[in-house]
Amino acid sequence: MSVSWITAEGESRPGPGRGRYAAGMPVRARRSRPGPSAALVVVAGLLLGLADLVRTSEEHPARAQARPALEPIRDRDYAIDLYQGTALGSVRIVAMGGAAVALAEGSASMLVNPAAPAVRLATSNDPWDWDWHFDWLSPGLGSDHDNNGIVTDNGFTNAPLFTLGLVGQYRQWGLGFTVVTAQRTVTVAGPDGDDRLTPSVEVVRVSLARSFARERVVVGVGVRSGGLGLALEPAGDGTEQELFDLSGAALEAGVVWRPAAHDVRLGFTGSLPVTGRDVNTQACDPEDCAGYILPRTVVVPWELALGAAWRWAPTRWNRRIPAPFRDERAVLLALDVVLTGPVERGHGFEAFLDKLLQPSGRAISVSVRGGVEYEWLPGRLRLRGGSYWEPGRVDGVGGRTHLTAGLEWRFWQFELWGERRRLRLSATFDGARRYGNAGLSLGFWH
Repeated sequence: MSVSWITAEGESRPGPGRGRYAAGMPVRARRSRPGPSAALVVVAGLLLGLADLVRTSEEHPARAQARPALEPIRDRDYAIDLYQGTALGSVRIVAMGGAAVALAEGSASMLVNPAAPAVRLATSNDPWDWDWHFDWLSPGLGSDHDNNGIVTDNGFTNAPLFTLGLVGQYRQWGLGFTVVTAQRTVTVAGPDGDDRLTPSVEVVRVSLARSFARERVVVGVGVRSGGLGLALEPAGDGTEQELFDLSGAALEAGVVWRPAAHDVRLGFTGSLPVTGRDVNTQACDPEDCAGYILPRTVVVPWELALGAAWRWAPTRWNRRIPAPFRDERAVLLALDVVLTGPVERGHGFEAFLDKLLQPSGRAISVSVRGGVEYEWLPGRLRLRGGSYWEPGRVDGVGGRTHLTAGLEWRFWQFELWGERRRLRLSATFDGARRYGNAGLSLGFWH
């Protein structure tokens, strides 16, 4: 099981604007709020269904439980498939099984939908507003993090994954950026002992979004750039040298539909593949770079996602609230379907580190994700649960079902610069066969 610590996730706060920005969304009469029994029925039904999925998955486990027989790399005619099958992001995204396309709001949601910068929180009422987040993920355990059938005894070490984002909003417009950096160190056998390899991945997103039709439709477009680097520290040397890096960029777009004064939202995203073709080497021959034959391309595959969400609470979901907080008992359900494209001549990254070829991404991958959130104690406690299917991406290895859960507890309220603020502590968990991920987060209550 791997452990993540996610910290300092920001809150949207009023900016320097003076007047109130009226969204013009009509307010309907208050409805009877959902009680604990109704929410527990929803959660129990979801968990029973997920348990059945896990049982079915375990009855048909991945065919490759040990290291598959792989061919050595002999030439550069191959690509590295940089596919991410597990749910990563904020504690809310992970706890709800990665279902977040229709729930996009603020900077953290830019990881799943580029329309998020212009999706205002219900309590955001000024012309100017902003949002930020900073997360830190540290997977330290787990025998098969990438679901490639290569079971490791000690896994990767020193594996921080950082996400940082900032969003600025003015009336219907939103502009934001996020950075995701991941670095892992693995020990491999070298001619003079154990060498230390440190691969690093960086993905940067910049998105511009705007709402239309009095916030019923939000559209965003952005640029997603990615890069892969590899550094080597030979045995007994102590000096790390950069072997190579590859980078590329592509467009992505997203839409969120929020019918006024209703309780449903739909979302859609599409991302073109990011392909790095120009290998930048440091005094290194790509045909023999410290014993490695470098790939011609590194590809982050294209992706299409469709999401739906529904909320049951005393007040309608898609409306503004003239208050700093929306304290009410509520049940929120979300469902996503994610399609990830193939990679021509694609092979797995972990096998590449062992100078081996493992076919990966030869067909479209389909992932179904679902989650539920229940605000049990209004303004104080939220419970979350979910599940998602991580498809088998590499040859000879089947998919696996994940179960996720989490909670969010508001433990302190105070005033800062004339505004009420609330601090919350959140926890999340994601478990599957040969995989585990847990997280803690300290931040602001939205």
